[in-house]
Amino acid sequence: MNKELLKNIYNEIKLNPKISQKELARKYNVNERTIRRYYKILKDSGYIIKQSSGKKTKWFILK
Repeated sequence: MNKELLKNIYNEIKLNPKISQKELARKYNVNERTIRRYYKILKDSGYIIKQSSGKKTKWFILK
């Protein structure tokens, strides 16, 4: 796990809670699956929660 990438993803979510996994993958030049894995780490650690309706997903920062 790349802690720097995890920190960057968390900061991006803080700046834009509606940012897509595709955008993050493109920005950091990684696969979308990698972004999903880091989202799960943040979610399981209690840093973010997900609210979604259909295709629209918004993340809320808890810590």
